[in-house]
This record gives sequence, C-alpha cells and structure tokens, in this order.
Amino acid sequence: MKRILLTVMGILLALVVAAPTVSAESENGGAPEEFSVTYSADVIDQYPGHCSFPMEVTISGKGKTIEQGNGGTITTAPGQVVTITNTEDNGEEVTFNVTGSLHDSTLENGYVQTVMTGRNFGLDPVAGTFIAIGHFTYVSDPNATEIDEINVVPVSGTGRMIDVCALLS
Repeated sequence: MKRILLTVMGILLALVVAAPTVSAESENGGAPEEFSVTYSADVIDQYPGHCSFPMEVTISGKGKTIEQGNGGTITTAPGQVVTITNTEDNGEEVTFNVTGSLHDSTLENGYVQTVMTGRNFGLDPVAGTFIAIGHFTYVSDPNATEIDEINVVPVSGTGRMIDVCALLS
C-alpha cells in the first residue's frame, strides 16, 4: 500500500493510499499497478502539519508494496505524482514527482521505523506539509489510538525539504 506521509512524520502520519500490495514472489516481485486517489480538505485537515488553509491532495501513478520475509515492507512509487491544491484562499496548486520509496521495519519495542528515500510527500507537526528529497527517517506507534500520537520520533534526515504551504500561500 502506498502511504501519504502525513504528519505524522513528526509526527509523520502515514495515510494509507489504495495501492496494491504484492508479495515478493521473486527478487523483483510483480509489476507496480496504476492507481489514483484524492483526499479532500476534510480528510487532510485531520492531520497535524497540514497548511493553515484547506487543501486537497491527489496522488496518482504506479505503486506497490513488497512484503519482506522479515515482516518489513518496501513501498515503491515509480512514475507517481502528487498535486496539492489550496481549496480556499487562492486556488493555487502545485504538482510534484514523488517517485521515492518507503522502507518499513518493526523495532523491538513494536514501533515501526520508516526510512524515506528519494522524493516523498509528507505532513508533519514539526516540518509541516512538505516534499522530502533525500534520505529521511521517522518512527511511529502502530498501536496509537489518536492520530496526533502516532509518530514517536519526528522526521529527520539529510537532503532537501520543500515547504508546500509557502508555495500555495
């Protein structure tokens, strides 16, 4: 499943997007599948780190999740794009190529560590709404009952983070 990293990355929240999950049957697994999903402002506004104005997020392209034998997963997003729209103030929108990958592994305490590589979209209470380009990590609690308690270690890493809210203001 492809995830929108909605902060919850700092809390980097990972919003699961309806992309296919493929068990790795060989070294390469099956081919990524096409999908498209739109999250309305009502959904996005529930996540810490969203912009101060209502926004809509549309993700489309190809994606797949490979389940590893050790319980971890790798989510890929070849040819994927995200469009974020300011739905109230000015109608501005930006589109980014988000072809990065997510590498999830379960830690001894049951938390999930996610390593983002390449280009990824995220919402984070600390970092805000962003495009991350590089190598970033966050840790989340899969048993959290409140959306603002999911991430236990905020997003951090090396590379570039683009402030999407600033672009849409």
